[in-house]
Formats: sequence, structure tokens, C-alpha cells
Amino acid sequence: MDDMRELVTVEQATRLFVLVAIVLPLLGAALGSWVGARRGNLRRGLAIGLLAGLAGPGNLVLWRMYNGITDRLGLDTVRNLLTNLALFAAIGVVIGVAVGFVARRMGTNGQSGRSPGA
Repeated sequence: MDDMRELVTVEQATRLFVLVAIVLPLLGAALGSWVGARRGNLRRGLAIGLLAGLAGPGNLVLWRMYNGITDRLGLDTVRNLLTNLALFAAIGVVIGVAVGFVARRMGTNGQSGRSPGA
């Protein structure tokens, strides 16, 4: 009775993440340029859409990093858990600071429709 198998294998997940890494930038660029063209700023829409689409390749990179660390340190170790926790927390902080910096730099310039005190 050897029915204990993974529902989703690492190979299947990797194939899915590779597909997402290919499709998401294209989809983001297309959708961003469409929205940008409707709002009268095609280049900005394309740039924002492409930047959002880079989440696909970014996800693939993070997946490969996670698997590399887990393969090296072992799946069921506290060291693996703490290493991945520290790494992904640091990446989250860097992304959060970068997004905050870009948002402050762009400013609202009255584009958001919100009053400064709201």
C-alpha cells in the first residue's frame, strides 16, 4: 500500500512558475499600455504594466532561491525555516521601501482625487 504521493510535485510547480514568468510581463505590458492609452499616457501605462508584470519572473527567482536553501538545509529543519524567514522578510522590507520611495517621489499632484487632509 504505497499511495502516499504528493498532490503537486516540485516539477509541476516549477513548470507553472516558468509559464507565469513568461506570460505575466507580456500581459502586464499589454494591459498597462491599453489603460495608459485610454488615460492619454501610453508610455507611463506601459512602464507600470511591465513593472507589475515583472512579478512573474520575480516569483520564479524566489521559488528557485527557496528550493536551493531548502535542498541545502533540509525541509524539516529550524535552520531552514529561520533562513527563509529572514531572507523573505528582508526582501519584503526592501520592496516596501522601494515602493514607498517611488510613491513619495511621484507625489499625488492632484491626480488621485483625494484632498491632502483625507
